[in-house]
Amino acid sequence: MTQNSSLARLALPLWTCQDRIWTIQGLECEITLEPRPHYCDRGNWIAKLFPVGTLAEDIDYADGWPRYYFDVDRAKAECWAWLEKRRQIAA
Repeated sequence: MTQNSSLARLALPLWTCQDRIWTIQGLECEITLEPRPHYCDRGNWIAKLFPVGTLAEDIDYADGWPRYYFDVDRAKAECWAWLEKRRQIAA
């Protein structure tokens, strides 16, 4: 079995992009990365969390959503790390 076929069997969530909005699906959530207007000084991208189920009951203001980022690749990496930490990626 090749490494690529092993990775394919894991069914990891992937980022998709439509109309400049990046989206990734967790087990009980969806995260979007949306571009912000050029004049915004908090960051060029805003990450929004849309939880459901048990995760929705567990999320509060201390979790820090929405989140702001200047770099889309860094935003994707941070959101991916959050999904892993919150066990939102299928094993």
